[in-house]
Amino acid sequence: MKGFINKGLGYLDYIRKSGAQDKWGGPFNGQQFRQRIFFDLINQFPVKAIIETGTYRGTTTTLFATTPLPVYSVETHPRFYAYSKMRFRHQRNKVHLYNNDSRAFLTMLSKDPVVPKEDVFFYLDAHWKDDLPLREELEIIFTNWQRPIVMIDDFQVPDSDYNFDDYGPGKTLNLDYLEPVIATHLISVFFPAGNVAEETGVKRGCVVLCQEQTGKDIKKSIATLVRHLVSTGSEDPGKRYRIR
Repeated sequence: MKGFINKGLGYLDYIRKSGAQDKWGGPFNGQQFRQRIFFDLINQFPVKAIIETGTYRGTTTTLFATTPLPVYSVETHPRFYAYSKMRFRHQRNKVHLYNNDSRAFLTMLSKDPVVPKEDVFFYLDAHWKDDLPLREELEIIFTNWQRPIVMIDDFQVPDSDYNFDDYGPGKTLNLDYLEPVIATHLISVFFPAGNVAEETGVKRGCVVLCQEQTGKDIKKSIATLVRHLVSTGSEDPGKRYRIR
């Protein structure tokens, strides 16, 4: 019953307050350099689909929908899901929306024969306070997809003034939080190459993750990203990574 009411409120939100859909300043939090990174990646690599966790009101999803690629996006909150359903009601054959937990959503897509299982761009933005599904999301992605390219929003960019999510001990979105997954799957890590002062919008940090061969190609061909993951053997977690 509560979910039904929330969906109804979501529909009303869209009708009455459609201007609220871009409250973060536009796609990728209004960050133009982040948008450059995204288009560099999908133009350089043979990306076959875009999968997003955390639709919210669909602001970044609208950017994904401008590409020729199919878009799959999930939102756990019924109210925001309903809002986005209204927003993309005329693009149902292109933008596929789901109201579900992001982990269940990714597991479902991993078994769906229609969804490509290689060369997919993932945008992970379903994390919030006590619910941090990132490790599990990445486990599902790197276990079931070949050559995925994953961008995570709200992530700490080392030695920069980008904003990021910090929900307390053990719940900071940074490399230490993801280290078990990175080590298990031998993931390559990239951060924005631009100066944060030159970024627009709310200046949230991000990280791009991929398999090693893709990482080699990104390093050679994508100037908007800089490779970062190298173990130094240091006992100090703050010195465990450096740019290369």
